[in-house]
Amino acid sequence: MLRWKYSRPLLGIIVALLAVGPLFTFGPLHGPGLQQTLAVAFLYGALALTYDLLFGFTGLLSFGHALFFASGMYLTTIFVNTSHINLFLSSFLAIGITGVLAVLIGSASLRTKGITFAMVTLAFGEAGHVIISRNFGNLTNGENGLPINADRIPQIFIGVVNTKYLYWLALVTLIFVYAAIWWVTESSAGRVFSALRDNETRVAVLGLNPTRFKLVAFVISAVLASGVGVSMVLVSGGSAPRFADAGTTIALLLMVILGGAVTRWGAVLGGIFYSIASTRLQDLSQSTALDSIPKIIKGPLSEPAFTLGLIFIFIVMFAPGGLSGAYYRVRFRYLNRSSK
Repeated sequence: MLRWKYSRPLLGIIVALLAVGPLFTFGPLHGPGLQQTLAVAFLYGALALTYDLLFGFTGLLSFGHALFFASGMYLTTIFVNTSHINLFLSSFLAIGITGVLAVLIGSASLRTKGITFAMVTLAFGEAGHVIISRNFGNLTNGENGLPINADRIPQIFIGVVNTKYLYWLALVTLIFVYAAIWWVTESSAGRVFSALRDNETRVAVLGLNPTRFKLVAFVISAVLASGVGVSMVLVSGGSAPRFADAGTTIALLLMVILGGAVTRWGAVLGGIFYSIASTRLQDLSQSTALDSIPKIIKGPLSEPAFTLGLIFIFIVMFAPGGLSGAYYRVRFRYLNRSSK
């Protein structure tokens, strides 16, 4: 009861402040640089949440989730650039085709379980990455990436002065994905997902089809990921092969673990934290701030992946449940002391 009484108003206040921040001519959210950084962070938070539905709530360890994210990006870009249909219809078609792709891949992959399932999804993901990187059908532009035609999209998403609209787009995407995941996980099907994670045999004994429910979770997470990909196309200005590689899915796994699986807001927090930390560490590695540090220390610290790895290790060691788990432990201790 206390959780809902205080957390929901606080969440609403935070969202409201984030939404109105760019409207002011002063404050941290006024600058387009931070707006762009936060827009990307919001989208990674939403993407991490779609992976949490698969990994945290259903217990499926997939290494091919980035394929659906990239599918939404590339299909939208291709439709916008090569056809005469508008952005909205292009996005709708991209998400629909990704859903069909998820059904096919999920049906094949879910014939296996455990680490075998993870390896099969990795194989599908890497196959998709290779197809994109090799300029499939002269449509994907290979390793150079595929920029979206700026003349074919709404002008409010073009230019530095319009960065606030990209910021709002990313925030709305995050809110929509969060609401969708909340609705799914709180439904009767969501309870079956959790049961599958905890004891698949018990679900089968109850007369339910575990594979069918797994496929539903797989497709929902893929479709939502492709929707996030549509927004990312506008925020980043195009598509790139790096969005489809296994490293992106591994980063999503780290985001969920950092924030804390199953809590929903933990996955979002982990995605936002990871995205902002990666950006800031990259900027730090290219600045002169580390020049005065001895080379033996400067070398590792100049690599963002090394520093992020250290942060991940410390969180796993001292906060096994991620950031959200640490919050709930502190809150539980506080409530226990208050009740005495």
